[in-house]
Amino acid sequence: MYTTEELQAALAATPAPSLLGIGDNVLDCYLHEDLAYPGGNALNVAAYSRLFFGGTAGFLGILGDDRFGVHLQGVLDEIGVDRSRARTVHGANGMAFVSLDADGDRRFVASNRGGVQEGLRLRLGADDLAYIAGFTRVHTSVYSALDGELARLAENGARISYDYSDDVPVNVVRRTAAHVDIGFFSGGTLSDTQIEDLAKLALGSGMGCAVVTQGSRGAHAFTPGVRNEVGVRAVEVVDALGAGDAFITGFLAARASGADIAACLETAATAGALACTLRGAFGYPVEAGEDAQRQMLRRHKSA
Repeated sequence: MYTTEELQAALAATPAPSLLGIGDNVLDCYLHEDLAYPGGNALNVAAYSRLFFGGTAGFLGILGDDRFGVHLQGVLDEIGVDRSRARTVHGANGMAFVSLDADGDRRFVASNRGGVQEGLRLRLGADDLAYIAGFTRVHTSVYSALDGELARLAENGARISYDYSDDVPVNVVRRTAAHVDIGFFSGGTLSDTQIEDLAKLALGSGMGCAVVTQGSRGAHAFTPGVRNEVGVRAVEVVDALGAGDAFITGFLAARASGADIAACLETAATAGALACTLRGAFGYPVEAGEDAQRQMLRRHKSA
């Protein structure tokens, strides 16, 4: 069983990366606690980069101007994630609603579909591209509505990582892979054969490296002709929410330092374990209250 101090010491050996998250952000509203925690894949990766490794981190996305969006902006400022190129739009910030099952597992029950992000797409201008070029690594996700900008980002010199989550359509992988240096897939229910097929699809479509995570079963990384694996780090789990995003961050931080794929997996597993010792994705909650309840009820009524 690893302690928090041991995990932090292990991560301290990795040089601080320069990492930008582009796209999705939410507040994860824990209904059983009446608290909302900052989250979202692209934002989490930027936050973990600062909290676990230091260095330069930025977030570029669409934020709401309600009290949840204001809280999120304040958290980014507090932990040192640059948001100077982020957009703020009038309306509700993205929210996801989480309940606690009888066996202690957290379960996503609803969302406001991204709030102000719903139906909007980031349009990157020359100033954005110049800003993005200042980061060593750029991370986005299938939830970030950025697929149409990947080619421009790659042409601009960005080393792109992309979280495909689970059950991503094959056509999305084929359409994006050529622009993606490292792709991450959630494959908790996949068989070994299915994992191999997924990696073959990703690499055959032009991806540089395909990483498939399987929760407590560890993770696999594929490059042409090579497969590496890693297990999990045993820790006293406080909350597993965000562990996958921390895993991604650890992998990217190690890769940015020049580490080989096997070493990247080890750093990733350590970062994922450290995230499990934090409440929410990385802490910093705000009271949810009636504002959050209204967001959930409004979405249910419109569904």
